[in-house]
Amino acid sequence: MSSLLPLALLLGCGAFPGLEAAPGERIATTLSVSWRGEPGQEAWVDYGVGELTHRAPARFADGQYFATLVGFPALTEVSYRPGHRVGDEDVFGDLSTEIVGLPPAGLPAFTALAGEWTGASDELILTTTIGQEGGNVILLNTDGDVIWYVTFPSRFAPVHAEPTRDGDGIIYNFVVREDDAEAGLCQVEVSGAERFCVTVPNSHHSFAQLPGERYAMLVADSRRVGDTLVEGDSLLEVDSSGERGVLYSAWDHLTWDPEAQPATDGYAEWTHANGVFYDEADDTVLVSMRNLSAVSQIDLKTNEVLAVYGGTDGWGFPLPSDTFIYAHGPAFTADGDLLIFDNQDVRERAPSRVMRYRRNTELQRLEPNYVYYPDDGRSVSVLGSVYELDDGDLMTSWGSSGELLRLSPDAELLWGLGSSVGFILGAAQVMPPIHPRIEDLD
Repeated sequence: MSSLLPLALLLGCGAFPGLEAAPGERIATTLSVSWRGEPGQEAWVDYGVGELTHRAPARFADGQYFATLVGFPALTEVSYRPGHRVGDEDVFGDLSTEIVGLPPAGLPAFTALAGEWTGASDELILTTTIGQEGGNVILLNTDGDVIWYVTFPSRFAPVHAEPTRDGDGIIYNFVVREDDAEAGLCQVEVSGAERFCVTVPNSHHSFAQLPGERYAMLVADSRRVGDTLVEGDSLLEVDSSGERGVLYSAWDHLTWDPEAQPATDGYAEWTHANGVFYDEADDTVLVSMRNLSAVSQIDLKTNEVLAVYGGTDGWGFPLPSDTFIYAHGPAFTADGDLLIFDNQDVRERAPSRVMRYRRNTELQRLEPNYVYYPDDGRSVSVLGSVYELDDGDLMTSWGSSGELLRLSPDAELLWGLGSSVGFILGAAQVMPPIHPRIEDLD
């Protein structure tokens, strides 16, 4: 180590003029740290609760370096220390503390339902909530504390959210009550600053991130068949400028059956698409269609339908009881099994369940090798999702039941959170901390 390092450390305090820290303006549970400087430095802020555990990069704009620190429940005292590189040496400022603020009223509260979190303690859970008075995009810690949020007025309902591919932001879609033409897709930084927001009329439910900052979005596609207005669905490719193209249309591959989806007052809801999953391994997407109890797999290179799972004419099942009904949240596992959040027949209040199917290509059959029912046999009428985590566990969201459950590969409940009454939860994504652990840096 250079002999200049002690001197650099002694000069550290003066190397960060005008150092300030305060709760974030947009998101009070974040901490905004800034100082004056010249461009061109590699700069950061080390932070944690008590000891310094994570490192946030600092950006330069308008004569200042700034960083947003994320990961704290309300009113947490955060320890932080700025740093930058001078030549080959790291220069650090003084260790300081600041208290983050309070989130707005109206966010849901979460309570523990079962077990201890089996992943890393600093992992985060991203989901959306829809309530009677608007909705939220929220990040939770594994204790159920809301540590980050974006809130919406009552006309807006955020449905699905994902961490951005660069790991430094959140992307979400939203619908607008009583005005489908205003629905759209937005991306924000962890500070809450908007990166882009585009209107995608008639878009709804889920979306999936594709390579190259493209997004696959579900869009209602209504057409007149005789005297009946029939609502089908298309899957559009959308970019951050709002440019779009058609990846898939139910009208090109399926036929409306008026006996299965009869018209009421001249209108028929046909497909009711509700889930999109992008499989990077083979560049395909899954689209689930609730009213058909079917999932289509589409090749993005050719826009051809490779398979239809379930439904009237798709892949079958060994037994009628293996069939998924009104399903949400299709996804593939690492070994190619199909995951389904199987709502079952909500008209009969049949108990919802999580299903995993082996795909028997030779017989074109879905063979269940995993089933999970909650003990209370609840029926989830709205939304629902399931994803495989890196360790083989499944992360599930129980939509209108307002619960998040982590399940083992042996279909055992490992951990769970329940939300306040009256909130519907979107899909749940488990993500690493926004900023890397100091111990993992070179």
